[in-house]
Amino acid sequence: MDANNIKIIKVRWERPPYPFIKINTDGSYTNKRAGIGVIFRDHIGHTLLFYKAPYIAEDALEIEVAALYSALKFAKDNKWKWISVEVDSSLLVELLTIKISSPWHINQWIHKIKNFSLEIKIHFSFVYREVNKPANFLAMEGANAEHAEVSTTLSPPLHLLTQGDKLQIPYLRVQKQMLGP
Repeated sequence: MDANNIKIIKVRWERPPYPFIKINTDGSYTNKRAGIGVIFRDHIGHTLLFYKAPYIAEDALEIEVAALYSALKFAKDNKWKWISVEVDSSLLVELLTIKISSPWHINQWIHKIKNFSLEIKIHFSFVYREVNKPANFLAMEGANAEHAEVSTTLSPPLHLLTQGDKLQIPYLRVQKQMLGP
């Protein structure tokens, strides 16, 4: 990568406004294993709970949408009414916010997720992977786990990631710039 063709930008996790709960979700998918990771945080950045789980999926998009569905179902079951969702799949956000058709095996998930918005105020947004590090960490652990785990006790690596977010410490994202003709 030519140093003249790169751009470095600062990105960071933002706290949701009160009374929203922010949910970051991610899916980890390889040809051998898949897992989901979800973290719920409040308006001061406090982790309410998180979970990780192994999963069976056909592709990376399905694992992303399955992670989001499970998070929103959990929020609904707990009667949380104000939700801000961040995912690092721009395609998933487009499928949920723009009227574009989704692959056949994703349609059922999209329909179910959209139905949640009848009972919950949900704001969907795309974030760069750097901003989604705790959920990504959980998804990778979920892919290698034998069973699902729900907890409020953060492991040292997860605590470090969430503490950096809570303190609003930015990540540096390196992007390759496209040069004009």
